[in-house]
Amino acid sequence: MLQISRRVDYAVRIMLELGLHDGERALPAAELTERAGVSKAFLHKIVADLAKAGLVITYKGPGGGIALAQPPAAINLLAILEAVDGPLCLNACLLRPNECPRDGTCPAHLFWGRLQSMVMAELKAATLEGLVTEARELAAGREPAVAIPYVLERWR
Repeated sequence: MLQISRRVDYAVRIMLELGLHDGERALPAAELTERAGVSKAFLHKIVADLAKAGLVITYKGPGGGIALAQPPAAINLLAILEAVDGPLCLNACLLRPNECPRDGTCPAHLFWGRLQSMVMAELKAATLEGLVTEARELAAGREPAVAIPYVLERWR
């Protein structure tokens, strides 16, 4: 099953909480673990990856915490995903063009390439700012701007 990793899910939760408090203050790790529903051990590992990618800044000491390194509008879901899981690749045949002798004749290879491009475009277009706006709308009891039509039929 093609599915995002738990690390990506947690990273998005962490970034969303930071986005909701952007500019107010750095969030202490203990508060962030509670708000995001992520264990302290997982939080530290994920935050280290996010900091290495330049998405968050960590501050040490009693008044320290974690804050966004960029405005929420400048952070997209692809950057978050790749910060914790590395480059997105739907199929190994897309990693090294022309390595597979079927690259030029395989319709599946062409399909995977198109799908990869679409997924990456959607992840790039989805900003942290957009998620923060939707979170605030949901918290206010308003319907999200985009309906959720993708409930998997197989799992109903």
